[in-house]
Amino acid sequence: MSLIQQKQRQPMTASTVRGFRADIQGLRAIAVAAVVLYHFWPHRLPGGFIGVDVFFVISGFLITAHLIKAPPQGIKQVISFWMRRVKRLLPASFLVILLSVLGIWLLAPETVWQDWGIQALAATFYMQNWYLATSKVDYMAEADAPSPFQHFWSLAVEEQFYFVWPVLIGVVAFIALKRRIPLRTAVLGAVGVIFLGSLIFSVLQTSEDSGIAYFSTFTRAWEFAVGALVAALGARAVAPKADALSAVASWVGLAAIFGSALLFTGELPFPGYIALLPVLGTALVILSHGTHRYSPARLLGWGPMRVLGDHSYALYLWHWPLLVLAPYLLADFKAVQKIGLLLLAFVLSVLTQRLVETRFRKYLDSPAWLSAPRFLAVGSLCLALTAGGFNAVAQHNVSSVQDVRASVTEVKKDLGVRCFAANGLSSEDCVEATAGLDELAPAPVVAKNDKPDAYADDCFASQTTDFSERPVCNYGKGKTKVALVGNSHAGHWLPAVQIMADRNDWSVDTYVASRCAVMAEEQDFDSEAKTEGCAEYEDWVTKQFREKGYDLIITSNRQSLPVEGYSLDGSEKPAEEAYKQTLKDWKATGAKIMVIRDTPWPGETMKNVPDCVAAADEKAVTKCSADRDSWEPMDPQYQAVAALKDPDIGRVNLNDAFCKDETCYSVIGGVIAYFDHSHLSETFSASLSGKLEKRMREELPDSSLWVR
Repeated sequence: MSLIQQKQRQPMTASTVRGFRADIQGLRAIAVAAVVLYHFWPHRLPGGFIGVDVFFVISGFLITAHLIKAPPQGIKQVISFWMRRVKRLLPASFLVILLSVLGIWLLAPETVWQDWGIQALAATFYMQNWYLATSKVDYMAEADAPSPFQHFWSLAVEEQFYFVWPVLIGVVAFIALKRRIPLRTAVLGAVGVIFLGSLIFSVLQTSEDSGIAYFSTFTRAWEFAVGALVAALGARAVAPKADALSAVASWVGLAAIFGSALLFTGELPFPGYIALLPVLGTALVILSHGTHRYSPARLLGWGPMRVLGDHSYALYLWHWPLLVLAPYLLADFKAVQKIGLLLLAFVLSVLTQRLVETRFRKYLDSPAWLSAPRFLAVGSLCLALTAGGFNAVAQHNVSSVQDVRASVTEVKKDLGVRCFAANGLSSEDCVEATAGLDELAPAPVVAKNDKPDAYADDCFASQTTDFSERPVCNYGKGKTKVALVGNSHAGHWLPAVQIMADRNDWSVDTYVASRCAVMAEEQDFDSEAKTEGCAEYEDWVTKQFREKGYDLIITSNRQSLPVEGYSLDGSEKPAEEAYKQTLKDWKATGAKIMVIRDTPWPGETMKNVPDCVAAADEKAVTKCSADRDSWEPMDPQYQAVAALKDPDIGRVNLNDAFCKDETCYSVIGGVIAYFDHSHLSETFSASLSGKLEKRMREELPDSSLWVR
């Protein structure tokens, strides 16, 4: 009676048999197939993530129907309910977590160990949804590789539902008895309030921050409530029906589910009101099941569907860690390998059901030493110690690696200044010398934290606050006032600018925002609040420039979002026009302006640069590189400068430090150039200061900006 997991041994028809229904097994099969296919081939089934919503409705229906039949009458009954969930769910999930940790140890690079160790702990205690909601929805976390435990977020939501629901139904039953209200009527009223409140909150939260809303228990509670409302209608409402109208209604419900899976995409704000389509579709199938000759009951109760539904919980558990870890083992990971992995996941799910789920349920029912409470306590403790130890080893490895400064000194000694870092592509000899290095600066496990000071100093206006909090950080105390402005691709130039500030007596203020390209046009974020907040940020920055009177404005932006009303590919021209206006407004403040062309973007071909380097057994220089065309992004701000033809607005392009001929590199001159999928490491950015200053002086030779 849970997400993907009730197993039925007895023959079933479309009718209810001892509380179990074949059509619901078929729904489980559809749901798990949607999720698995979406994970393996996301472009083929872009909305397959709605399979989770189908599971939530099924769980709400089955668990509420059970609790209405036997409402808890005290804490002992509530605990007994929880322990039944332990017996059904935890043996298999604990096994998958344990083996996933072992798989990470054997296959995954050390760069992911620390984060994945924490996620193993979150999965163990069914708090994965909150871990993801608080740490993985920010733009700066986009480059983090998905962990083998990421799919536990939905299981965590469900377990949190199981923890609260029997208490709620017990309280409602107590009040109904005292007030002499029919239990089903009382449940309908209470669940109706939860449904309405959660749905409204889901719509509002999704519009404000769809990332957090996706993982939140509070924005998902209404989906369980829909299934609970169907259960509360009573046996008569869900009894098998032979009329044609019920058959049509069932097909309409299935069409809503399949339509959502085929037509929805990850770009839609979800869950919110959009989730009503698959959720109500599932409820309609449950409510309208019947025996009419044209009813989908036969399809849903078909043998293969039953088998898939029976093993859906174990299949859900196994498919994701296999999918995440397999690329570290297989040189090629294409359709054939994916199909083989799917078959392996199914075999493991069958074995897990027979050898773990079924047997442990019997064991936990018998000897006292292996009772469900003890298994919960001992199993959780063992997993926590394993995952915690794994995380501790990862932290030790990070701290034991030579620090950045020492590694830079060593690599610079090996290569020589002529070939180090920003000079690494100056000749073929330098490229070959870098490829032959045994160590890089810094080591991959440290490179993820080799970030500009703007990160530690919390200088970014964040999406999570809709850019309403606008920190300004200051570096240097010179007489020349300089502003560094743009999104995170301006922020990663800070180390180079800091060195220039020391040389030229500058005082630098940062105006940087996470993902928000600072331009006079709205950009299409995933919520209206963020869209408006980013536009307001540009107005505020321009106002600051008027009031503070900067001598020089240095700016750069990555155009990662489309202009409102356009696709990303179609945004180049409207964005260029917007940047023209912004640059004119800034020049009107009396400042000189320098636009730095956006740097190549490895995220087009790899998830994370340090992970790629760590996983490369040899020649990371070539393995973690790509064709220039795939990495060099459009830069409408850079193009706007050429269109303006203003001598006080210059532009520089340093991409020749990243790309040679038709290839762009992420390991350059012995240095890992990026700390994630697109942002420059502090070490590499600092190494570019000489090139940047030389070209800026050529563009803006005004002697008031430079110390000769």
